[in-house]
Amino acid sequence: MLNKLAIKGNLIIVSLMILLSTPVMASAATNVADSNTSNAVELQRSQLLDKETSYLLKHNKPLSLTAKSAIAIDYKTGQVLYEKNAYQSLPTASMSKILTLYVTLKHIKDGKIHWNDKVTINKALHDLSVNHNYANVKLTQGKQYTIRQLYHAALYSENAATMALGYGVAHGSTQRFALMMRSEAKKIGITDAKVYTACGLTNGEVGSLGFSDASYDAENELSARDMALLTMHILRLYPQILKTSSANTTQFENTTMLNWNWMIKGRSQALPDIKVDGLKTGTSDTAKACFTGTAVKNGHRIITVVMGVPNAGQFDPARFIQTRKLMKYVYAKYHYVALNKGESLSVATNRQHNSVIDVPNGKQKSVEVGIAANQGVWLTKNQSLEVTNVSAISKYAKGNGVDAGNFKTGDAIAKAKFAGIRYIKGVPTTVNLIAKDQVDKANIFVRFWRSMTSWF
Repeated sequence: MLNKLAIKGNLIIVSLMILLSTPVMASAATNVADSNTSNAVELQRSQLLDKETSYLLKHNKPLSLTAKSAIAIDYKTGQVLYEKNAYQSLPTASMSKILTLYVTLKHIKDGKIHWNDKVTINKALHDLSVNHNYANVKLTQGKQYTIRQLYHAALYSENAATMALGYGVAHGSTQRFALMMRSEAKKIGITDAKVYTACGLTNGEVGSLGFSDASYDAENELSARDMALLTMHILRLYPQILKTSSANTTQFENTTMLNWNWMIKGRSQALPDIKVDGLKTGTSDTAKACFTGTAVKNGHRIITVVMGVPNAGQFDPARFIQTRKLMKYVYAKYHYVALNKGESLSVATNRQHNSVIDVPNGKQKSVEVGIAANQGVWLTKNQSLEVTNVSAISKYAKGNGVDAGNFKTGDAIAKAKFAGIRYIKGVPTTVNLIAKDQVDKANIFVRFWRSMTSWF
């Protein structure tokens, strides 16, 4: 299979073009690989895209992307800002490495492995690393590499290094690591994933490192929603990943590895007004061109995924062109409304909700509620924040309200659902609310009297 993961030949071309036989210099590689544009051209292209986006929004026309599937979400809450066939499972190619990195980082956090743990390279890993059909840095048989080294190589799409990373995390079995990937995916709500390899090559392309009972062409498949949800989790678990994913190059021993994300600062597909700092590309014959991106504008981060973008080769920026359109559209269509911790629901909704929930057995018959944690919602130009329902969290529930004496100030006792706000499957679809005060139980006579009068 001709794979995006197959770039060795291209690296040789880059080397020849800069008249070097040693590892590619960062600046030269960047200029050749993605044809860096001037700031003036970048600005002009951005302004043209702004006009196109404004036309769509002014005439209430939908954004049409040349992609099999796509999604854009808020990175923290999972609010859906755009979607197209977002739940369709498709080949992910090298974007699979996001799941590999998530499993690795989770095991590091849990203390099961450590950054300086060593992985010894066996013959199968070495042989894959010198296969010029795929993106690779050479791994010497019998040599040891740290988890940290292999992690960086995986983020920069080196295939054998990614398989070696899984081999090390799973203590000597690439197949066991693939099973771990499936298991961890299910734990965060990804139930439709097909996973065979840590790197995104097909089962057969990795040879004996794959499953003996699976077909040669068996490959990893996830949906755009799956990739977005996974990216939410990895950014929450290890936000430091963005420091590496936003760098143009990184080192692996004496080799300079080039970042395949051409939307980061200084690269040909960058946007002057939107900072893209991650995360992972992927391309193969079956997957076409894919990109899971994350970006910030005015302090507000989104996650985008485009999959199945037709492309003409390794240096076709098609996936980034579609991502640029998507990011521009989202930031133009929506504005971010901050919901601050402790803020009353009445204030958050501009007095459209009375900000209380009943306390049927309390000394006071209601209690004011506020936002439980700093977060936000994205609203369109003419949209206001409207509450459709406020209900008690089950452990605090009493009748149609909350149980007096069972909560104290600051406890998350209720949840609110907002009109017109959608979230991806696998994340909470409501906003938790805290009690702004403590309410003690009314005495037995008051409670009896209320019970009696409720019948009339």
